[in-house]
Amino acid sequence: MSYDLIFVPRRDDQSWDDALEAAEDADGDERPSGEVWARLVAAARQVLGEVSVFEGDHNYELTHEPTGIQLSYYPAEAGITVPYWYRGADARTVVTAMYQLGEAVQSITGLPGYNPQVDLPLSDAAARLELAVKCFDDVAASFAQRGISSPSNG
Repeated sequence: MSYDLIFVPRRDDQSWDDALEAAEDADGDERPSGEVWARLVAAARQVLGEVSVFEGDHNYELTHEPTGIQLSYYPAEAGITVPYWYRGADARTVVTAMYQLGEAVQSITGLPGYNPQVDLPLSDAAARLELAVKCFDDVAASFAQRGISSPSNG
């Protein structure tokens, strides 16, 4: 279970649901731009520090081990995920980093970002950081109530 940010092509007259559905239906056998990927890796290292990089046939991915933040890049979409390992001030710190990386993804790829957990475009969600922190806190509380052990409720 992870907290996700999604980046897909979206027209001004298109809802996020329609944009996400269109992206899901799109077939992409080509490889994403290596030049764009290099810029994404550089931006991620500026925001997060050292990251490990994976290059697949049809995608690229990087992981920041200390936080668990991952960035995936495909020919026509990208995504950022982080596990629900955080709460309170720690959640605020990791969400801030995610949003900073998300702003870089938008700038570099031209793909608009969307936060499905709070149903807001990335720029609106970033301006209301407390919404994301509450999601992390709620998941930590839910795990604890169900007796599920996780770093967020330990």
